[in-house]
Amino acid sequence: MLDVHELTEKVKRKVLELGFARVGVTTPDPIDGYEDELCRRHGYGIWNVGDPDSKLRLAARPSQKIPEVKSVISLVRAVGNIDYPPRLLEHLGRIYLSRAYLPPDDTLEGKRVLLFEEYLASLGIRSLYDHTNMQLVDRAIAARAGLITYGRNNFAYADDLGSFIVLVTIPVDAELECEVHEPRRVCPQDCHICIDACPTRAMGDDGALDPTRCVLYSNFSPAECKDPAVTALIGQRIHGCDACQVACPRNARALAAGKAADPYLDWLAERFSLEDMLFCDGDYYESCLRPVMFNYIRDIDIFRQNAAIAMGNSGDVSYLPALRRAADEGSDEVRRFARVAIEQLE
Repeated sequence: MLDVHELTEKVKRKVLELGFARVGVTTPDPIDGYEDELCRRHGYGIWNVGDPDSKLRLAARPSQKIPEVKSVISLVRAVGNIDYPPRLLEHLGRIYLSRAYLPPDDTLEGKRVLLFEEYLASLGIRSLYDHTNMQLVDRAIAARAGLITYGRNNFAYADDLGSFIVLVTIPVDAELECEVHEPRRVCPQDCHICIDACPTRAMGDDGALDPTRCVLYSNFSPAECKDPAVTALIGQRIHGCDACQVACPRNARALAAGKAADPYLDWLAERFSLEDMLFCDGDYYESCLRPVMFNYIRDIDIFRQNAAIAMGNSGDVSYLPALRRAADEGSDEVRRFARVAIEQLE
């Protein structure tokens, strides 16, 4: 029978074999100070953080949320080495184009996680991972495992990989060799480049994020929750934003490193258009939207709304015929955003 050290080493080797860039193991103890920080920050009330048993608070207490857990495995998947087509980067964040964040089980990245769970099972270890939603606080756990440091922009950084990474947290029912590190933020105290780069001014001087001003929050919000003061600032972004990460000096090396082509993204770059998204049907959703935007939006009409907003922000009057058609034919919400976009362009 393998001892704890040997078992842990076998697990870590398999992680690297499966294409992950880093792996660490830590305890399932509550994350000290996490809940206090949630309650301190403006805008987090949308997740009911004042409730001691809110979903986000429980995510910081692995042993309470998952009673069977004995260790937590933190995985880092590097996604900065992809040659993302510039045409797509105008509209989507890299993490979503990578298709690695919370991937469905029937995708390549989803299969990578399933293969790891199958390997754990072969060692007599049961994965307690929830494939459907955020289960635990990935960044805080990765920091405690010693894999990442924080940026002032709230992103996790993994040395030369920068912040272009995806974290996967696998709670398991086995005792493994754990490490416990203190969270660190190594950004220079006088650096505010990421804060200044945010198009919607979603971060305070200390880097604390107001999620209600974040581009992504606006992207996935239904029409009644979209703030016009924010939508006017998001440009043509329809699913996420990399502005603070691209501006960050800590990402300079990762951005300059060699990149590998992604054939699907090259195919998508030729077929993606805001007009097609504005009049999105089921076929276009399945082939061009769902593969890279499966994370948060389930209502196709929200994609249409986002397209109208992006077209209005573009300054491109060639979008006017499509917007006029949408103002006549779209849902109530799409018509409203199309009319605003027409006013902007006219």
